[in-house]
Amino acid sequence: MEEMIRFIVFKNVSEANAESMDGLCFYFANNIKADLEMMDIDVKMYNINEKDGYDHYYLIADKFLIDPTYSQFLPKVNESPISFEDFPANVLMKDERGKVILKDLLENGYHKLEENDLDIYLSGFKFKERSVKK
Repeated sequence: MEEMIRFIVFKNVSEANAESMDGLCFYFANNIKADLEMMDIDVKMYNINEKDGYDHYYLIADKFLIDPTYSQFLPKVNESPISFEDFPANVLMKDERGKVILKDLLENGYHKLEENDLDIYLSGFKFKERSVKK
């Protein structure tokens, strides 16, 4: 299973030849999902915050988290996170399992899930409080 996921992720990323992964999560998630389904691999696409207007798509196939665009959540020089309390990658760096997840996502575009790994991954996407105008 992992070999097929590695192949499909690598194929999609290399074919796109994108300079930056920013804003391409739906594109990659949709294409990787279609390729995995053609190989009869059960895969689901998720969005971290569909209801509040911020979209980030990732996939779960068997016990694998697939997110080849995670590099867009690395800290950037002279920038602060617009929607999140902190850059999601910074949050992962505070946890030993988070560091493993981050390394796998950045190097491979996927991570084999264990125990609470999905919760750790999602913990990085903590949104700032929004003030409501009256």
